Amino acid sequence: MRTKFFLSLFVVISFAIGSFAADKLAIAEPVGKGGVKAEDIEAFWGILESSIQSDEYKLISRGALKQMMTEIGLTTSSDLMNLNSTQKAKLEQIETVKYILVSEVGKFGSRLNCTMKILDSSTGEIDQARTANLRVKNLDELADRIEAALEKLLSDEKQLMMSAILTPNIRISKAPRYLAEDFNIRLENALMNKGVKLQNLQSVTKILKKNNLDNLYELEPKMFVKVGKLLEVQLLIQATITRFEIAGLPYHVEETGAKGVRYIGNIEGNIRIVSAQKGNTVARVPFEERVNFRKLDRRKTRDWTIDDYGKYMIKTVIPEKILPELLKVSELKMK
Repeated sequence: MRTKFFLSLFVVISFAIGSFAADKLAIAEPVGKGGVKAEDIEAFWGILESSIQSDEYKLISRGALKQMMTEIGLTTSSDLMNLNSTQKAKLEQIETVKYILVSEVGKFGSRLNCTMKILDSSTGEIDQARTANLRVKNLDELADRIEAALEKLLSDEKQLMMSAILTPNIRISKAPRYLAEDFNIRLENALMNKGVKLQNLQSVTKILKKNNLDNLYELEPKMFVKVGKLLEVQLLIQATITRFEIAGLPYHVEETGAKGVRYIGNIEGNIRIVSAQKGNTVARVPFEERVNFRKLDRRKTRDWTIDDYGKYMIKTVIPEKILPELLKVSELKMK
């Protein structure tokens, strides 16, 4: 009886240990671009390897990774970022490693740009939600910041796609001056309240203006990719507004003699969501709403101007009508 108990206990403990076994992680040789020296690439590779502190990952050797790459017909680390279907199929069958950390280091002017991504060997695909981008002055600063970036990159917690809201494309004549700014602020608040991860609007505007990218209405896909890299996001969100009007309709009630003006609002357009990796449109959410302001307390709206009604329309239409449709887009959901 006692022997059976200890045997059962041993099985349970062994199962528990196996269940929490660390995932095998390989770190591919960083790809150098823009004149980065070979010795700096080697130094950065060593920094990456020594910075893996998580118990959730077991680091495999460079030799084991090289052998695995040879088996699937790869010669350089850059090949890992562009696997064909045959290579992906071969990679899926190899149990040597679960994840591969791929990275690029390049010079941009006097600064270094570093991009790190996670390749899931079970699918052969780069996990675009698990990307880290660092812009630093030199290798020393990169070394100082790498541990925190890796901790976030390798976290097992569900991650959100980072998105940025771009300036709306206003396609109406005589649009009110507040329209673009008010629309984006309300859209930002609504999305963030639902947990969508966004770059700060002011930061986005500042970065794009600095790089002479103020007009983003009709960009080619490759330019959206450039914008995504500058903003360090995976998704770009941009509204196009084709109709925005507040009409005053006079009324007169003969029985009571009451008269005045009733206001009706109309707003139409769409919101486009663009992949910052490929530059293609992944979703387009149209909206067309007519707002009747009759339910508003006239005591509060007695001194309202046309602009007040317009701002109220934006304030109500975005969270109540536009947001629910946007949240149906899978790319904005938890990854």
